[in-house]
Amino acid sequence: MGRVSGKMAFITGGAQGLGEATAKMLAREGAKVTVTDINGEGAKKVAGEINAAHGEGTAFAWQHDVTDAEQWQTVLKNAHEAMGGLNVLVNNA
Repeated sequence: MGRVSGKMAFITGGAQGLGEATAKMLAREGAKVTVTDINGEGAKKVAGEINAAHGEGTAFAWQHDVTDAEQWQTVLKNAHEAMGGLNVLVNNA
C-alpha cells in the first residue's frame, strides 16, 4: 500500500514538468489523480500514461485555465464525479 492509497488528488499544471512528475508519483503511491492543464492534450497524454501503468480509472484529465473562475467550478465538479471526492490539491499551475 502506498502513502496515499485510496486518496483522490487534483493537480493543476500537470501536463509537464513538476506537475506531471507529481501526478505520476501520487498514482504510484496509490491515489486516483485528476490532471488539469491549459494544455488539455498534454493533460490527457499524462493521464493516459498513468492509466496504462496503473489501470484505467486511475487518472482523469481536463483542459483548465486556472485564471478562469468558471473553469474551476467545472473541473472540480468533474473531478468529484469521476473520483468520488477530493483529498489532495496540488496547485502547480
